[in-house]
Amino acid sequence: MSMRISTHQAFLSGLTRLQDGQANVYGLQEQIASGKRVETPGDDPIAAPQIIALKRQIAQFDQYQSNADRATNRLNLEESVLDSIGDTLQSVRQLTVQAGDAALDFGSRQSIASELQQRVDELLGLVNTQGMNNEYLFSGYQADRQPFERDSGGGFSYQGDEGQLFIPIGNDLNVAASDSGKALFAEIEVPNNFTVTIPEATVPPSVPPVTLNTGTGMVQTSAVTNQADYDAFYPDDAVITFTVVGTTTTYSVTEAPPSGAAISGGTPLQELTDIPYTQGEAIAFEGIQLHISGAPADGDEFTALSSPPQKLGMLTIIEQFAAGLNDGGVSNLQRGELVSDALLGLDNVLSTLNQTVAKIGARLNTIESIEDANSELKLFSQATLSKVEDLDFTEAISQLTQSNFVLQAAQQSYLKVSNLSLFNFMR
Repeated sequence: MSMRISTHQAFLSGLTRLQDGQANVYGLQEQIASGKRVETPGDDPIAAPQIIALKRQIAQFDQYQSNADRATNRLNLEESVLDSIGDTLQSVRQLTVQAGDAALDFGSRQSIASELQQRVDELLGLVNTQGMNNEYLFSGYQADRQPFERDSGGGFSYQGDEGQLFIPIGNDLNVAASDSGKALFAEIEVPNNFTVTIPEATVPPSVPPVTLNTGTGMVQTSAVTNQADYDAFYPDDAVITFTVVGTTTTYSVTEAPPSGAAISGGTPLQELTDIPYTQGEAIAFEGIQLHISGAPADGDEFTALSSPPQKLGMLTIIEQFAAGLNDGGVSNLQRGELVSDALLGLDNVLSTLNQTVAKIGARLNTIESIEDANSELKLFSQATLSKVEDLDFTEAISQLTQSNFVLQAAQQSYLKVSNLSLFNFMR
């Protein structure tokens, strides 16, 4: 049994084949023009999801590179600023050592104090450095706020926070691109110190304090003369007790209760028990020294009370030292302690800066290594994407030639078939 094909069906079938052939030729021409084998998910439903994932991965590597550039720029700027701060602090340190020369007169010390104040202004500008987008380097998360400001009553206050900016530069890898000014410049450990107190009677808050000492003994000067020895003794307190028998006044130095143990001191070293008192003569022990004037009465006491640990800002340390140099009433002993304390504070700042610069160097090395790894992974992803998405031109041109030949044959065939109509012979 044979199937009958109408003239209409023949025309439609031939037309469909022609349209399919033309679509195939045009599709190959578009692929050759774009160089892409897959331009829409319909071109290859299996490869399309892989192409989307690879493009997303390549875009992520591009973002990591942008982040790495940003982090590198920030860290390079911070390193440069910290180097400048370190150079300025070295100048401050030289001035501090110079100020410790006992041969300097008051005018010379005032000149040094004036120069130190200029260095403070210079440092204030450096710690308030702004980077990209006018962001302050050392404000933590408060990048739009100036980190250090002068207080109305003198001194400086930190306006930022303790935050660090972390920037993603790789899969599950963030790098610190900033350091808080609080840790760098606002909380510098200063040497342990002490204050001298005298016993006072318990009175209501509205009543002025009343001393229990009955003599005329007064502390003229007090200072830490050997920081290492005092640090070993700290945070213990020492009590200096005077005894008067007839015309003879002696003193003893003991640890504060409940210990009450005798303390040794002086040169040569001896236990400070019933030591003859000479007005204004140095009383030295455990790395500290004080001078008491006047005539203490029997039972009068002076306590070398350890001060609570302190942290000061870098700028405050320098300004306080400059103020001490400008004070004409400071004794040589006290000035020596000012110099010693300032040097220790400056050395602590410099040590912190050196450690931070080393960390910055390590971060920059990490960024460079991750950039290399990201670059290799990106090249691998691009190569994979090219295999999946790009066109094989040799194969495509061969297919185009073949498809074009088929289309021409179909056109010629359609032309001949279209003339096979019964009406052509009914004349």
